[in-house]
Amino acid sequence: MTRQIRNVGELDLDSISELAARCFREGWGRAALGDSLASSTGRMRVVIDDDDPDRVLGFIVARRVADCVEIDLLGVAPEFRRQGHAAALLEALIRDEAADGAREVRLELREANRAAQRLYADLGFVVVGTRARYYPDGENAVLLTRWLSPQPSTES
Repeated sequence: MTRQIRNVGELDLDSISELAARCFREGWGRAALGDSLASSTGRMRVVIDDDDPDRVLGFIVARRVADCVEIDLLGVAPEFRRQGHAAALLEALIRDEAADGAREVRLELREANRAAQRLYADLGFVVVGTRARYYPDGENAVLLTRWLSPQPSTES
């Protein structure tokens, strides 16, 4: 399988919405995804199989706030996990945003999601905090950051 990563278009929203519902307990609906796509700050990519370009294997939804990229969702179809698709999506987004001046990438994820924590750690993200009882079911969120340029010094 040869994968391709590309920007999301309006025609991708149904596929992404269905995949988000498969990947997350609290999925984003088509309307929220459409709002992100239409926003000037929204950043969305999909990974597809070149042999079946209509099939979305995974997606990333993020937004740019000044020089920071905030990742909202990253999902890969269960049958295509552990094949490097999530890392490829993240690396493509980070590369593009760093080239456009981004200095930091942030996200939060469920404390119990150890597989995702390993993925992000492997890509240079570090834990910077937690949010107690962040999710509706009471689970904590872990806050992660990856700095794309040297951190500003707090020393005088």
